[in-house]
Amino acid sequence: MPSLILRLAALCLLVSPLLAACGGDDSASNTPGVTTQTPNAFPSVGGPQNQPAPPQELDSEPVEASNGVIEIAASGTLFQQNYLHLNVGDAVTIRLTNQDSTPHNLRIAGLDGQFNTEDDAVTSPDQVDPGQSGELTFAPPAAGVYTFHCDFHPTLMGGEIVVGDATPIPAAAAPTDTPEDTTSQ
Repeated sequence: MPSLILRLAALCLLVSPLLAACGGDDSASNTPGVTTQTPNAFPSVGGPQNQPAPPQELDSEPVEASNGVIEIAASGTLFQQNYLHLNVGDAVTIRLTNQDSTPHNLRIAGLDGQFNTEDDAVTSPDQVDPGQSGELTFAPPAAGVYTFHCDFHPTLMGGEIVVGDATPIPAAAAPTDTPEDTTSQ
């Protein structure tokens, strides 16, 4: 019995420094050049926040990139091909061709869901004159819905980029005049 107590005491003496090293402040180390803080191996990127509804009705079917490019035309103050589908992290070139008589561009609201902020993506050049083209490369950092519009016609021209399995935001929520049928037949 005394040998069992001695063994347990010796074990406690060996284990206690290891347990003490597991507690306390992990933000710094006493050893120069060594950090004890564990980095987040799986940082989370939140999806796009509160994206505005597009001002233009979306196309019925989403467009996917072909060879890493999606072609969009601006014509009649509308985007032709305004419902796009991408995968998270896939870099895609969006090429806007202006087939209209006024200048256009294409600006994607970033993760903050706001236009004209530092996380937006906008065509280069930022003014695409009639008969010209502009491009941007977009690699969505998170799944969700990203809205885009024309800075010159923000209340007329817009669309969405659906990333992953997200559900598109409707252009306008039409009120329903017919109540739901709750009776069983």
